[in-house]
Amino acid sequence: MDKLQAMRVFCRVHEAESFKLASDSLGISRPMVTRYVNFIEEELGTKLLQRNTRNISITYAGRKYYQHCVAILDAIEEAESDIGELTQKPKGLLRVSVPMDFGLSHLVPLLGCFGRLYPNIELDIDFSDKRVDMTESGIDLAIRGGDLGGDQFVARPLCDFKGFVCASPDYILEHGELECLEDLDNHTCLSYGNSLVPNRWSLTDEEGISRVVSISGSISANNGSALTQFALAGLGIIYQPDFLVAKYIESGELVNMLPNYKGYELCFYAIYPQRKLMPRKTRLLLDFLQERLANTTFY
Repeated sequence: MDKLQAMRVFCRVHEAESFKLASDSLGISRPMVTRYVNFIEEELGTKLLQRNTRNISITYAGRKYYQHCVAILDAIEEAESDIGELTQKPKGLLRVSVPMDFGLSHLVPLLGCFGRLYPNIELDIDFSDKRVDMTESGIDLAIRGGDLGGDQFVARPLCDFKGFVCASPDYILEHGELECLEDLDNHTCLSYGNSLVPNRWSLTDEEGISRVVSISGSISANNGSALTQFALAGLGIIYQPDFLVAKYIESGELVNMLPNYKGYELCFYAIYPQRKLMPRKTRLLLDFLQERLANTTFY
């Protein structure tokens, strides 16, 4: 008797808690379902399922065996899927969600390169900083930074980024430099609206102590690039990531105002739904981004 098929039948009986439902879903007769389960129990020399006229319950041995069966059957399915895909060019629609600023500045060139490598994969790219519900959105792969705040997805790290408090030389000339974090109380600060606490900035001092300060100002925006442009125009102080401000600090158009403090240190992740198998097109993009962004530094 086919042992793999017997394992499939046993798993289905346990999951359906019914020989009849297992028979219907597998398209085999009920006596055949019973024969498969009996075969497995005889092979193992122990009862896997306790059954009576009313219900079916799984034994301790049955629960342990079920876990092994699921792992084996999943591995076989994945192997068959992988080999089948090798005979075909990767294709199909791949829905990707990327953050607005990081997406435009760093991911667009990479996604363009990926598109040239795999022309039969259709990329549908959503630019958004909002949290994404992987179970309802239909997104195959999302890139998000910071605190992800959820467990309905799998997350893979891509690259790190850091925050800097900075302003233009013109602003500093007019309003003065910062001697310490608390000096921000007397300055115009530009807040990022998508932050969980837009009016509170947290940094770490030279002794490794986390410090928090409340900030205020007349401009708030939910886009980091916009805030950076306001800062370049001398309108206030920003607390923005290095992938946006590093080039301006290096050129002298912005000044790191708190060099003795360490800003936030966060990570960008690739997140995708929890599922048994990842489609090849998604896996290709995930591997591509992890390879291209590994060891990336912005400043």
